[in-house]
Amino acid sequence: MTSSTNGSQPLLSVRNITLRFGGLVALDDVSFDVPAGQIVGLIGPNGAGKTTMFNAITRLYHPQAGEIWYGGRNLLSLAAHEVPRLGIARTFQNLALFASMTVRDNIRVGTHARTKSDVFSQALRLPWVSREEREAEAAVSEAIAYLGLERVADHPAAGLPFGTLKRIELARALVAKPKLLLLDEPAGGLNHEEVSALGALIKDIRERFDVTVLLVEHHMGLVMSISEKVVVLDFGKKIAEGTPAEVQRDPEVIRAYLGVEA
Repeated sequence: MTSSTNGSQPLLSVRNITLRFGGLVALDDVSFDVPAGQIVGLIGPNGAGKTTMFNAITRLYHPQAGEIWYGGRNLLSLAAHEVPRLGIARTFQNLALFASMTVRDNIRVGTHARTKSDVFSQALRLPWVSREEREAEAAVSEAIAYLGLERVADHPAAGLPFGTLKRIELARALVAKPKLLLLDEPAGGLNHEEVSALGALIKDIRERFDVTVLLVEHHMGLVMSISEKVVVLDFGKKIAEGTPAEVQRDPEVIRAYLGVEA
């Protein structure tokens, strides 16, 4: 897979992003790189701008200034529906599943990001459409097996345990075959054992699917144990960037999290 050393080329480059909502500055001249093949943690106290940054990358929000480069393209020149086709998939802090749909159908939604068929080609039953459908179904079945969802695959998502719902959403992101996976609070609502298993799972996903991971997470133990690099936001500004060890001893980070004078 792509090297995850410090010499890796960035897959994602965020440059001087500023995003305001009226008089509120949610992101203030933020810049950082996500090297190809790495797991990068994006952390900060509540309201720091982490999910806002995810929404800027995926074009749900529109920054007033700056650029976001991915694979040589400025994402800010694209519409939101074009971003997944470039190989960017995400999960959400607040689960975005369809409660009445089966687990399998929820996961299948993720394959639409990489299929080319439309109503016309499906009506003609062109050979490549059938091949595309078979490949999509194989990807769905693979994700179900990989994340241990076989027993609930044909059940509605409604009523399933929270940890299971998290895995469903992760499966939906993986079937899009992303090069960049954005994980928004994947450990939220999980118990200690589930968080430990999640850390191992994210590292395995990086290797197995050859994917780069940008992780927004409040669980510091998880972030520091699996990330090669950590970026810290506070009130919309980047206050630190470096290895987990460097970030943990940074005076600005200590002040932001503990509210003490450095």
